Amino acid sequence: MGSSVGVRLAAARLTELLGQPPYRRRWQPHSSVRRGELSRAAVAAVLDAHLVEAGEVGWDHQPRSLENRVGRALNGDRISDATLELFVAAFEMTREHADELRALVRGRPLRDRLVVADQLDGEEPLPPRTVRTLQVAEHHEIGSDRSPRQHVTRQLLEAVEPTDRHHYSFDTPHAAVTVLTGGAPLRAFRVTGTSLCAVEIALTEPLLPGQTAHLEYRTAFAYPGPPAPEFRKRVSSSMRHVALTLRFDPSCLPREVLCARWADIGSTEPVHAVPVQLVGGQASQEVVPDSDCVIGWRWTW
Repeated sequence: MGSSVGVRLAAARLTELLGQPPYRRRWQPHSSVRRGELSRAAVAAVLDAHLVEAGEVGWDHQPRSLENRVGRALNGDRISDATLELFVAAFEMTREHADELRALVRGRPLRDRLVVADQLDGEEPLPPRTVRTLQVAEHHEIGSDRSPRQHVTRQLLEAVEPTDRHHYSFDTPHAAVTVLTGGAPLRAFRVTGTSLCAVEIALTEPLLPGQTAHLEYRTAFAYPGPPAPEFRKRVSSSMRHVALTLRFDPSCLPREVLCARWADIGSTEPVHAVPVQLVGGQASQEVVPDSDCVIGWRWTW
């Protein structure tokens, strides 16, 4: 894995973890910004307190001297081993979280994660479909840098022929796919004649026609720059239920969000779009598709 991709992925995951309750409770008392927004000054104060307690700096050491170091880490510019271990120790991170961050920074895959940019296995067409999606729930998060941070997918699959595989495709190699339940990622490849990448997932149990399985996976993104301000999901009339959630980092909310529908995945402009209000930085939609279509959101900053 290229170091820049690994560091960006680690930075995105570190930012996500610091927003979770066990770690947020450590920096929140030092924060003067509005609730929910990650304060780099507050994070630096936690690191400084640990260094003082460990005797590595004096009591008069200024936390602000660590803010650039925190910024470089959370921006994905640079995370040295020493900086990563300081975060781990100061926030008393779990072994699982610490090992996950170390693996990302150093370019070592974990058992259930596949880093696409490092593991693209040539180019080939998508295999014939062996499963169909009956139900899907997807949660898409946009970070403070205006780029997608992560995407969580939960699917109910039904086999249309005997199979032990599912292929998940998306439009960037700057991603790491972690299968949470129902299988394990095997390999990644570019889809012939497209800009898509696909990850082959081995299902936990083989399926016969008509049998179903639940699959959940998370895609962490490390875009080198913000992509187009939209999220699209292709749905088919065979799906029984589709639930989508879009969430923006509270420090970077868009000026306007449109709930949109496109004629197909390649269309530039939506055929239908209506403004929606964010609630807690989120928008959601649920549909029972009556035809094949593309739905999602478009927004302006």
